[in-house]
Amino acid sequence: MQSGETLKKLLTNLLLAFVLISVGFSLGRHSMVSQTMNSKMPAASNGGMVSSERLVKIFYMHATFRCMTCNGIENRARQLVEREFAEPWKSGKILWEEINFQKNTALATKFDVTASSIVVAVMQGNEIMEFRRLDEVWPLLEKPAEFDVYVVDAVKKALEKAAGENK
Repeated sequence: MQSGETLKKLLTNLLLAFVLISVGFSLGRHSMVSQTMNSKMPAASNGGMVSSERLVKIFYMHATFRCMTCNGIENRARQLVEREFAEPWKSGKILWEEINFQKNTALATKFDVTASSIVVAVMQGNEIMEFRRLDEVWPLLEKPAEFDVYVVDAVKKALEKAAGENK
């Protein structure tokens, strides 16, 4: 009988925690301060230098509150990009930028972001030419090999598009 009551209390507490977290996210999402943003992007994380050459920019879009899974996705993806694309990373052909989508609502709207995610964009100067939101990073985090292939493939395609336009 004791274990049945313990299980009931555990389930009740889990459901309560889920409801509280859901309400918190909902309130956070609805209380965002609107920001206006030009169609141009803010200065890149490459020291503010803006080039007319096309390059790839990876945006890690996150909420103000960042859970362990969100941080895990960011860390895994960033380390992967630094390792697999070392040369373009070092030369500035690939940039990484963290964006709080609850504060930068214009960019969140442009990318249609409502939760932490990775967006791979082809940039020319500060203008986004095209982008791909990598929604599958969440379910693939538990499948590291598939996660890596997914992210590497998206970055490779973006680099190819950027290089094709630079010729």
